[in-house]
Amino acid sequence: MKRSTMMGTAVAAALCLASSFCLASCSAQQPAQPTQPTATGTAPAVQQELVTKLLTSDGGTKAVTVETALPGPQVPATVAGQVSRDGAGCITLTADDGTDWTLLFPAGTTLNGEAAELPDGTSLIQGEQVSLDGSRVPADEGVSMCLNYARLLSVEKAAAATR
Repeated sequence: MKRSTMMGTAVAAALCLASSFCLASCSAQQPAQPTQPTATGTAPAVQQELVTKLLTSDGGTKAVTVETALPGPQVPATVAGQVSRDGAGCITLTADDGTDWTLLFPAGTTLNGEAAELPDGTSLIQGEQVSLDGSRVPADEGVSMCLNYARLLSVEKAAAATR
């Protein structure tokens, strides 16, 4: 019995030595981790978010105003159509080609009843045919209170549509 105990102790010692060797060799193969991340180039540009303000009338009409300069390059657009509201109450324009645009108004726009009144005194009334000059704006989830925040038109100037 003494011999099997000695044999068991020898096997256990050998296994322990082998596993220690294996652990040492495994840890030696792993590269050292840097303490600080290293920069490999310039950081990507951060896309600025649209800073907006939501105006709401007593009747539930919503107008979204842009409170700062639009980020990124501007794509000028002139769109003619009918002023309407989406299911969330946001003022939209249904263009003559059937495209719906969520309208973004300049800072200083107010709601006079259910009509949006631009800083220059021009009013946009639901059902009215208008022509709008402005800029297309990239989709912005910050305008998600309106149903269509993927097709945005920043209004700069409005006039009654001529037919």
